[in-house]
Amino acid sequence: MTTQDAMYSEDFISACGCKQLVSVLDEGVFKLPPETDGSGNIEYKTKLTEKSDHRTTHLATQLQWRLAEGGGHAIYVVGVHDDGTVVGITEDEFQMTVDTIRNMASQLDNTYVSSIKKRVLPEMDGRVVAEVTLTRRNAVQRSELRVTVLGDHNAGKSTVLGCLTYGEADNGRGKARLNLLRHRHEVESGRTSSIALGTIGFDSDGRMLSYANNNSAEQIYQRAQHVVTLIDTCGYYKHLKTTARAITGHSPHVFCVVIAADSESVSATSREYMRIASVLGMPLVVAISKMDLATKAGFGTLMHDLLGALAETVPNRSKCIVTSANAGESLAQDMIGLAVVPIFTTSAVRTVGFGELTTVLAKARPASVVDSRACVDRPFEFHVEHTYSFDAVGTVVTGWVHAGMASPSVDRDKKLVIGPDTSGHFTGVDITSIHTLRIPTETAEAGSSAALAIHPHTQVAVTKGMVIIDAEYLGDNGRRRVSDEFIAQVAVLDSDFSTLHSVVVHIRCAYRMARIVEIIDEAADSPNTNEQPSPSFSCYNVLVRLKFDDGVRDYMHPGMPIVARDGQNLTFAGHIKSVV
Repeated sequence: MTTQDAMYSEDFISACGCKQLVSVLDEGVFKLPPETDGSGNIEYKTKLTEKSDHRTTHLATQLQWRLAEGGGHAIYVVGVHDDGTVVGITEDEFQMTVDTIRNMASQLDNTYVSSIKKRVLPEMDGRVVAEVTLTRRNAVQRSELRVTVLGDHNAGKSTVLGCLTYGEADNGRGKARLNLLRHRHEVESGRTSSIALGTIGFDSDGRMLSYANNNSAEQIYQRAQHVVTLIDTCGYYKHLKTTARAITGHSPHVFCVVIAADSESVSATSREYMRIASVLGMPLVVAISKMDLATKAGFGTLMHDLLGALAETVPNRSKCIVTSANAGESLAQDMIGLAVVPIFTTSAVRTVGFGELTTVLAKARPASVVDSRACVDRPFEFHVEHTYSFDAVGTVVTGWVHAGMASPSVDRDKKLVIGPDTSGHFTGVDITSIHTLRIPTETAEAGSSAALAIHPHTQVAVTKGMVIIDAEYLGDNGRRRVSDEFIAQVAVLDSDFSTLHSVVVHIRCAYRMARIVEIIDEAADSPNTNEQPSPSFSCYNVLVRLKFDDGVRDYMHPGMPIVARDGQNLTFAGHIKSVV
C-alpha cells in the first residue's frame, strides 16, 4: 500500500527518467513505486479471483482500513505487483477482480465502486491494468447543533467543556480544560485566547458519545445521529475580537452563558451576551459553574441577580432551573422556540449537573431544521469560515451552508461564484468533493457545516469571510449584493455609542472598519409620542448607517447578523436592514 503523493512523487519521477507525474494509466509506464504497508489509501493487487467467503471477509476488512486512511476513498491498482512492477491481467481476470472488489464493498456500510479506469497493454498481448476507486458515503442523516459558550474570564467555560466532552472530573485547578487548550501560553496563563471546538454526539438510542468512549471526533461523527459542537470562546477582554468572531462567524444555534457560582453578581459582560442573544433571536442557556465553591447565602444572592438580569435582557422568555425531573424534549423545544431560558447548575469537580445539560442538548434540534426544505429549495449560499490548502486536493474551505444544497459542480446546472475580494469581485468556482462532519457525502444541505474541495476558475486568494453562492443571487432585486454601505437595526450596548465616529463591524467571519454615517433614533421617529424605549437594553433601539473604510466592499443581505466593537468594548449588535 502507498499514498497518492508517494505514488506520484517527484523523487520517483526523477529516478525513472519520466518528465511528468505518472500513473499506471499513463502510456509507457511499466513501473510504479513499491507498495508500503505503513499508511495510505492505495492498494496494489495483481488480481483477485478467489471467491471464498473467508477471503472476501479478510479483503473487506483491509478495504475498511484503506477507506479510513483515505477519508472515505480508496484506490485499488489492479495488475501491479507489490514491488510496483506492471504485469497486467487478462480481461476475464479483470472482470473477476472487479466483481470481487464490488463484493468487498457490499460488506461495508454505504461503500461502492465509484469509478473504474483501465488501460490496455498491447505490448503484453492485450492484458489490462486499472485503477478502481471505492467511496464510502454518509448514509445516516445527522443533525447538528452548534453551541457558542460565552462568559467572563475565570467563569469556568473551558473546564465545563472539558468535563463535558472528555468525561473527566476537574481537580479544582483546571485539569479538565487542558484537553481543549490549543496553545502553551493558554495553559500557563489560564486564559483562552483562541476559539476551540469540543464535540459530543448521541446515537440512535440516545446514548452519549464523547472522547471518554471514542478515540476521535471522526469516530463520534461516524456513530452519532445527533452531533453537538461546543464552541469555546475567550473571556479576557483583550481577546474580544476572537469572541465577536465566534458569535457571527461560526453560525451558532444556541448561546450558553457560563457564570461562576462563587460570583457575587452577574457581570456587565454576561448581561451583554444575554442582550446579544435577545436581539439576534438566539436560544439562550445559562450554566452556573463551580457549584462546589458556592455558599448558601452567596448562591441565593447570585440567583436573585441572575433572574433579574434575565428579566431585563430577555424579558419575553420564561426562566427554568433544570433538574433531572424537567430535563427533556419539551424543555429543549421551548428553548429553541425562544420561550424559555434553562438554567443548569454544574460542578466539574463533583461532575454534577452535566446529565441534565446533555439530556436537553440531546433533544434540541436547530430551528433551521424546521425550515430546511424551504432553505434547500433556495439558491445555494455557503459561508467560508476557514481555508486550507492540500497538495493532493487543492483548496478546501470549511463553513456553513446558509441556504440551498451543495453538490459537486459536475452535477449542477447553475454557475457558482466565490468572493468577494476587497474590491467586491467574484470569480467562478467548481466544487469537486464534499465532507460533512468529516464524512464524505454527495450533498450538504442548508443548516449543516461542511468542508468543500473547490477549484476557482481564476487565481484568487480565498479567505475566511467569503461566500460561495449561485451567481443569480447577486441579482436578487438588489437585496443581496456587494456594497460598502448599509443600514442596520441594532441594540446599543455601549452608552458612549453616540460619540463614536467609527467601529469594527463583524459580519460572518470577516471584520471591517466602518464609519458611522448616521444614527437614527427609532423611538424619536415613532408616531406614538408616548412610546417608551425598550427597557431590555442599556440604550434605545436605533438604526445605524455605516460605510466601510478604504473602499472595502462586502457581500450583504437584509437579516444578516452583525456585532460591532470599539477597541475592547462591544458597541452594538443587530441585523442588517437594507444594503445601500
